[in-house]
Amino acid sequence: MLKTFHRGLWMITGVFFLLLGVVGVLLPVLPGFVFFILALFSFMRCSVRLNIWMEKQPWFTRLRTRFRNRRSPWLSLR
Repeated sequence: MLKTFHRGLWMITGVFFLLLGVVGVLLPVLPGFVFFILALFSFMRCSVRLNIWMEKQPWFTRLRTRFRNRRSPWLSLR
């Protein structure tokens, strides 16, 4: 029961960040990209299938490795 509650909470958080990302795209005041990344991480915590799929993506693996090494994840993405 608690696992279902946590999944639902991550889903609600993901939808919230997704909506903020859409608002950020429409309004120049909010940075939309950051909220889309937060929504992606929230949805990954919610869905096992999405988490497995994202871990197979090479760009995400590099980003996660840089973040775990305490370096900036945004440097040299090319």
